[in-house]
Amino acid sequence: MSIFTKITFLFLISLTLMVGIGYKIDTINTEKYEAIVLQKYLLDGRKIFRWMATSTADELEDEFRTLNLVKIAPVTPKKVLMRQSHTFGLIEIFKDERSEYILHIRYIDDDIFLRDTTLQEVLHEGWILNALVVADMVVLAVIFVLILRMLSPLNSITGSMRRFALGEYHSRSTITSHDEIGEVARSYNDMAQTIENMILSREELLRDVGHELRTPIARGMFALEEVAESSARETLKHSFKELDQLTRELLEIEKLQSTDTMQSTPFTAETLVMEALSKLYIDDESKILVNINNNYTLSGDLHYLSLALKNLLDNALKYAEQFPIILEVSSNRISVYNHGKPLEKEFTYFLTPFTRQERSRTSEGFGLGLNIVSKIVSKHGYTLSYEYKEGKHCFSILTEHKN
Repeated sequence: MSIFTKITFLFLISLTLMVGIGYKIDTINTEKYEAIVLQKYLLDGRKIFRWMATSTADELEDEFRTLNLVKIAPVTPKKVLMRQSHTFGLIEIFKDERSEYILHIRYIDDDIFLRDTTLQEVLHEGWILNALVVADMVVLAVIFVLILRMLSPLNSITGSMRRFALGEYHSRSTITSHDEIGEVARSYNDMAQTIENMILSREELLRDVGHELRTPIARGMFALEEVAESSARETLKHSFKELDQLTRELLEIEKLQSTDTMQSTPFTAETLVMEALSKLYIDDESKILVNINNNYTLSGDLHYLSLALKNLLDNALKYAEQFPIILEVSSNRISVYNHGKPLEKEFTYFLTPFTRQERSRTSEGFGLGLNIVSKIVSKHGYTLSYEYKEGKHCFSILTEHKN
């Protein structure tokens, strides 16, 4: 759950509680206010009944003023709160259309409608309390909006970090605020610049070293051809070949690192297999059994995908305990099988550069093959999978695009 979702959830809970509290306070205040109105109007009504029997109209007006009552024009009840019959008439208390509390007295044939002026002050106090609750909810909503505005730059920073992780090393945050989030953005920009400089320096160094090494290696191999046959000559020749292979693989990794996208053209699985086999140096073709069960069409960079498949075949040939190894093509899957002992560590361990099984340290290779395969497959949006079953290793390139 994101921090924005958490804050929104907490805000909704707080707002719901405030609405519930406001409703409860309003209900309690209304009940208390109506109880006060009923009590006062009932006492006033009984007094007025006695006065109407003995007082003149002017005296009644004076008596009304002593009770803080004023006569009003007849109104229609909206909600009757109490009706009490009397020998000579009735006492009725109700709310009118404007929600004002009215005292209605009928004495024989006379109807008098009265309103208490002081009760409005009590009602006004209740309105103030309700207004304070509403104001509290408004302040809560404003705080919620302000918090979201303050945290919204985190989305920009996160997006910049995500793009940087995907290889866009120039990605920077544009947040310029002077608060803690702005400090995080500036720290990220400084860190990203430092890492980008290191990566660019490493790539440049690797390129330069790789290119510079190939010239003396080629010269050394050429010069060896003039040296008489001997065990030392063969050792030097083998060493130069290893250096040449290492240089090629390092340059290939560097090229993959600097390539954002692969060229994509359609071709058949059979074409890919033939291209990979043409890159493979093998003394006995019977060591590989090819089964093309479904010659489907896929899209990608034929050079790089064939290089990946060639590396898988190289590994299978190198570590196979019996032949032939099997290259099998089925629907959206190209698999290489070979008999051998289980891997000493998790499969993902061997996807990092310069990692090999301990028992294969004396064999040829530098532990870069699977790393190159992994990078090529990943850049195509495909999947490299591995399983070991019944004494067989199975490396597969799944050519369905990952979601």
